[in-house]
Amino acid sequence: MTEHPTREWTPVIDQHASWLAINPIQGCPKRCAYCFLIQRGQTRVAPVQLHTPAQTVQLLLESDLYSPERVAALGTWTDIMATAPSRAYLVELLQEFVRVGLPNAIVLITKCRITPDIVEAIATARAARLRVIVYLSYSGLTDAVEVGVRHEHIRQNFPTLHAAGIPIVHYWRPAFPESATQETMTRVLDLAAQYATCTMAAGLKVEPEALDRLATLWPALATTPGVTDAEGVYPESFWEFIHHGAAERHPDHPVFHTNACALAYVLSEPDRFGIYDSPVCVSRNRCPKPQRDRCAAAATTVPDHDAVTAALARRGLAGVTFDLLPASRELVIRAAVPNRLVSALTQDLGLRIRVAGQGSDAYWSSGTSGARPLIIKETS
Repeated sequence: MTEHPTREWTPVIDQHASWLAINPIQGCPKRCAYCFLIQRGQTRVAPVQLHTPAQTVQLLLESDLYSPERVAALGTWTDIMATAPSRAYLVELLQEFVRVGLPNAIVLITKCRITPDIVEAIATARAARLRVIVYLSYSGLTDAVEVGVRHEHIRQNFPTLHAAGIPIVHYWRPAFPESATQETMTRVLDLAAQYATCTMAAGLKVEPEALDRLATLWPALATTPGVTDAEGVYPESFWEFIHHGAAERHPDHPVFHTNACALAYVLSEPDRFGIYDSPVCVSRNRCPKPQRDRCAAAATTVPDHDAVTAALARRGLAGVTFDLLPASRELVIRAAVPNRLVSALTQDLGLRIRVAGQGSDAYWSSGTSGARPLIIKETS
């Protein structure tokens, strides 16, 4: 594989909407048609290791974004299970996390086969009190969309990890019309509900640069206003299934539409993102009562004006105008703020945050910043 001439790189330690991102390896040999890495020249390329595992741990702990209670996702600019060198790196990095006693929960996201040595490495790390969770990305799409992915490997990961006692979150994303059929959605959910702790369902993220490419797979994207501003785009049939059909078929299987809530549930922690009692909490997430009770107990206090002022100053936003709305647990910042800072502030304060705009940001509109889902109705 040769390096893409316009290959872009992301910070090794970054803040995404619901977790810290740790990216010491960048680039993926796969080429899923919807992947945001395509326009960044990071698909169908050899993964590059930018730092040693020890250096990566040091960068994490020294980052001004770091906080010990925050979840960290490893390898969001690659599939770390895709190549033997990346898997070997993962084993060593997990050992480094254990060596320093890292308190953060670690998320691994994959569409590839999790080999026996990696299952053993994860189980060993968990036995040493490193909280590792695996997100299995499985949506029922075909090889034509998820190029280079062997879907039988994804399916086998579910019972393999479950047998090893490793927590699984079913990452049901993205949604395309071709996979939003009753047969496909039922098959996907039946497998996930058998083995996963919960499902996190997300729509299709559409960046402006990717719109034309994605419209070849879903033509309605080209004629529907607002797709690039949406938190996620959903076919109507998928939206209806995850809100109604899923509950009818598997009433005891939690389904979340906010990743922060899925993480809180799996980790038995309260909401840290100000989501509790919001419309998405009340009407979209199918959350067990014990988890709602946990969140309710933690949502009894709201930071005061001075605490908000201090938090904004720590994040380089001293002097910005804001409105604190204690009754709705919201903070309105009257300035353009990059998504990574909105996400960091959300966790700093435990409030929902609305901003005047995202400013310059490497990522798309996020529900953390107030973006809303968009549902596209099928045409006959």
